[in-house]
Amino acid sequence: MEPTRPANGAPPTAEPTDELLPEGRGPAPGPRRGALIGRPLFWIALVALVGLVVPFLVGRAVRGHAAEPPAIRIPLPAFELTDQRGQRFGLEQLRGRVWIADFIFTTCPTVCPKLTQRMKEIDQRGRDLGDALHLVTFTVDPENDTPEVLAAYAASQELPLERWTFLTGPLDQIESTILKGFKIAMGKTESSPGIFSIFHGERLVLVDQEGVIRGYYEANDEGIPAILRDAGALVKQR
Repeated sequence: MEPTRPANGAPPTAEPTDELLPEGRGPAPGPRRGALIGRPLFWIALVALVGLVVPFLVGRAVRGHAAEPPAIRIPLPAFELTDQRGQRFGLEQLRGRVWIADFIFTTCPTVCPKLTQRMKEIDQRGRDLGDALHLVTFTVDPENDTPEVLAAYAASQELPLERWTFLTGPLDQIESTILKGFKIAMGKTESSPGIFSIFHGERLVLVDQEGVIRGYYEANDEGIPAILRDAGALVKQR
């Protein structure tokens, strides 16, 4: 008996069938699909598509876990000292830039050379931040470390002074800036009559564009990546 056609003239709906396929076999692929799979251009296009989609998804995941600026906020009091060129330099000249500070004295034979090398590493690894990142070294021995001495020290270490400033000044101003401002220890003790030992904190300090301290970091293999990460986050939030 001929199946009844719907009123709109469309072909009748196929009736379900109980016919089973031979065991172990599925429906044969359509000739068009099989032909596409067999063509080299199909695989080239598929690989190209994967190459576009995967980096996009990875990029979204990385951006979703981007470093956040550090939460610590300690306003740094204004200061004005003298740089290695003999010119006045202070917080006002650093405004608008993220900067990293360390504290040394040029005659130190132990920790200070290591701090300088760590700061040099920060400069090299932070080049992608350009002029948005600056380095500042404060002497804790201003009576010896004059501008000329600081300039000679920087030259001997082959340091990039276009991105790095060395500061000295009267002892009372240095102490006020480092002790009261940065909350970093410094001082001089008489180890024997007439012989003095200088001590100072060894941490690096991250300061934002507004002159606010945002973190203290150890100058080691864990601290350097951390301070660079946080400096980058501060630069990007401008």
